[in-house]
Amino acid sequence: MGSVNRVVLVGRIGRTPEMRYTPEGQAVTRFSLATDRPVRAGGQSETDWHQVVCFGRVAEFAGEHLDRGRLVCVVGRITYRSWEGRNGQTHRVTEIIASEVEALDRKPNTEGDVTTSPADDHASR
Repeated sequence: MGSVNRVVLVGRIGRTPEMRYTPEGQAVTRFSLATDRPVRAGGQSETDWHQVVCFGRVAEFAGEHLDRGRLVCVVGRITYRSWEGRNGQTHRVTEIIASEVEALDRKPNTEGDVTTSPADDHASR
């Protein structure tokens, strides 16, 4: 049987995604994603933080439409990188290379004091 490297995460974005472009013009967006571990009876919730990297159209979507606190589903693969820092110390990072990113909540209303009621929300569907 072949091997599989696929991960599906549902969590909240930790800080606003940072988008940049490579010299070749490809979009690259990075953000952190918080997921909670299942809680045992009487135990406290623990949060895992994942570093997510997106490329191309997925990166453009994440950079333009997502923000801190948004609930998202990330589908991708796990990868490991290491590099040597200026001080000669080896650094390692585990990243999720996202092939899909989907917002699972609505974008917060940024119109100031304008709010919608649940009845208004239902009527607009």
